Amino acid sequence: MASGQSRAARTLGSRYRPRSWPGTVASSLLFLVIPVIFVVAICQLTNAKGPQWLPPTFEDPYNYLFNCLLVVDGRAPLYTDHPGTTTEMFGAIVLRVSSLKPSGDLIYSTLSHPEKQIQLLHWALLIFSALILWIIPWLTALALRSHIAGLLLQAPSLFSKTLLFYGILFGSDLMLVPFSIAAVCCCLLLLFPSSVPEKLEFFFAIRVASPEANSPWLRQVPVFLLPALTGLACAFGMATKLTFFPLILISLLCCRSRSNLLTFSVAFIFGLAFALLPIYWQLWRLVNWAVGLAIHSGIYATGEVGLPKPNAYLSSLSNLIRTEPLLITIPIVVTVVLLTFTLVVREEAPASKITWKTTLALFATQVFSLVAIAKEMAPHYLIPLFITTGLSLAFLFQVCRSLDGSMLTKIVGEIILFVLLTLGAMGFVSETNKTLADLREQKIELLRLYRHAEEVTKNDVRVDYFFSDSPVYPLWYGDGYADRAFGQLLARMYSNALFLNVFGDPKFGDFTNVIEPEVELQSDDHLYFLGSPAFFPKMKGFDPASFETIDHAGDYYLQKWNRKASP
Repeated sequence: MASGQSRAARTLGSRYRPRSWPGTVASSLLFLVIPVIFVVAICQLTNAKGPQWLPPTFEDPYNYLFNCLLVVDGRAPLYTDHPGTTTEMFGAIVLRVSSLKPSGDLIYSTLSHPEKQIQLLHWALLIFSALILWIIPWLTALALRSHIAGLLLQAPSLFSKTLLFYGILFGSDLMLVPFSIAAVCCCLLLLFPSSVPEKLEFFFAIRVASPEANSPWLRQVPVFLLPALTGLACAFGMATKLTFFPLILISLLCCRSRSNLLTFSVAFIFGLAFALLPIYWQLWRLVNWAVGLAIHSGIYATGEVGLPKPNAYLSSLSNLIRTEPLLITIPIVVTVVLLTFTLVVREEAPASKITWKTTLALFATQVFSLVAIAKEMAPHYLIPLFITTGLSLAFLFQVCRSLDGSMLTKIVGEIILFVLLTLGAMGFVSETNKTLADLREQKIELLRLYRHAEEVTKNDVRVDYFFSDSPVYPLWYGDGYADRAFGQLLARMYSNALFLNVFGDPKFGDFTNVIEPEVELQSDDHLYFLGSPAFFPKMKGFDPASFETIDHAGDYYLQKWNRKASP
């Protein structure tokens, strides 16, 4: 019994006592290191990438920009596949508070200088993400009396090259980071129910009755705050992107009691209802879309109902693991080590509350989530799941910390933890440098291609299509996801722009009009096409095989069509 009590004291610390100001400041500065590295790395990558209009990454920034403008204009957002309402409301608030102009003038200014406004939105979201990455793990560490556990929750934000790459864009992938970090921290706190009153007293300055007090209500109310906060974090995360679901499953696992599950569920439902408030009239379409993603064999709810084709699925799964090897390495290693410790030590650390069942349940949830996400073949869908590896690392540390058995066992666990962190740090340095070099090279080539296209086509008609290397095409593309709400205004700004919609029934058009291919075929003797030939549709009279290639940068080509060369 005494051994268990000493273990509890070492793992969770004694009841919270105020820290000195110098100690609190030093502690906060320690937890500021990773967020600063996170921001600096993303800023370097953003500068290397260049303007947000460059292909192929303009989709999210411009789609979200136009839907933020819809909200600024007092209308509901229409880009709701993710569903992404948190990103759109966040962006609308940032745009609105950044200017004293009336909404009409603000919209005109934004469309006149979209890159400037996207940069503002990106910076605001990056700072918000960094603040959450700094403050929440720090408070979690103080509540657990374990700075290392808090730092381990922060670490995966640097270990994922996919997260860092998508961090350069204004969109829902970056917005997932703060909600994922908050949910992971809440999950770790929920696994230590014996210290919940102390944590809550620290976080919210709630005076909690002692166990000997005669008011059980006072003792119980604070306990429900943590699952409620977890539910809200998960609700906003799910409203940001459907790929947040692994953290919902893990949060349910960590609730542990019926009262916590009920509190989490109620908070989640109310939080989701609030986050989806702007798109209530689209909820049925959103539900159908989500169900389609789950039951159809192809990506993006395409294909027949059923399981995906084995060859394509296994290829996708293999690609995801190669892209983010630590996503599977950390959970496997941690699970094997902790199960081995259970067999070797043959006793549970009562204070840690991390049993072999909890370890296996977390691992099973992570594996199931990876298997489910692999069907969509997109590494950026792994961002919330990757952040859960911080919970695995914290599990390993907390168990090593609480062991009273063999010193050798503890040292082995600490060495393994150090090796995993070293692999993550080495990957961060090497992959970031590689991505920087690739982005710089791509930016130079794409800007050169655009300048050449402008020079060649200044007295001719150029047709931009997916993915066009032009700053005008993303405006047309983004306005399409806002149901052409700003087409009249854009048409006045860019009167000579012409585009080709390659999706569905291909048609030409400008910002307000649609032109049949047959009409355009008879209108000009020659046209220049700027985009990716891989997406060029089949159209009578326009055979890409007959086009003359003027220039290209990677997959993006400037080509010339001549009437006499067409069949």
